Amino acid sequence: MDVTFFAATSDCDYSSFEEISESSILGGGFFTKEQISDLLGRFNCTSSAQSDCLWLLPLNFTEAIASIEDEVLKDVAVQWSDEISRENTDVNSMDLAGHLLELKYAYLQHSDKRIFALFE
Repeated sequence: MDVTFFAATSDCDYSSFEEISESSILGGGFFTKEQISDLLGRFNCTSSAQSDCLWLLPLNFTEAIASIEDEVLKDVAVQWSDEISRENTDVNSMDLAGHLLELKYAYLQHSDKRIFALFE
């Protein structure tokens, strides 16, 4: 499933990729909802589903992503790659680290907003 991470105000209610401003896009990739839940679990949090395809990621995740050291974030990616939701996938922990670092640095320009995940 394609996932797009983007920054928006907390009252966002987008339902398709076309509604997202290009300047708000923080990254994305091919992830299942279970895999994103596992990532959030690494930060001891869960998302708030706005709809079946739109998740508002928790504030503590957003704050952690913005402030976490890059090396620690890479370690999180390694742990995330070992989750059961990654079983039988050809995942590379460094690719996951790249996704997380992209998310972190793209978000820093939007720190007054929240991070959402749109599943399509």
